[in-house]
Amino acid sequence: MRTMRRQAVLLVAVGVLALAACRPIGTGEANAVGTVAAVAASGDTVSLSFIPDTGYEYYSGTIFEVGPDVNVWDSGWNGIESTSIPAGATIEVWADMCAESYPVQCDVTGVRVLD
Repeated sequence: MRTMRRQAVLLVAVGVLALAACRPIGTGEANAVGTVAAVAASGDTVSLSFIPDTGYEYYSGTIFEVGPDVNVWDSGWNGIESTSIPAGATIEVWADMCAESYPVQCDVTGVRVLD
């Protein structure tokens, strides 16, 4: 009986972890929040120079590369083009992996323009 109980608890725990790992980008806390200092477009990629808000200083000096595979939303979570992100906008950024360098370099997966 104990073995069955342990197996049931383990199965529930695995299910919860699997569901947590599958949450869509943009539904959890953003990795970085701050202001777009400058925007530069090159082909289908937009580069965003970033000034982090307090608490996100890790991303100081970072230039986020927003390619065609990156999800970009407005404040209402409507999809928008990356070329419509203006300098001076406050943004939230989701990233998959970041290289430990200065400035840090991240694989951006989502950007939300707050204003």
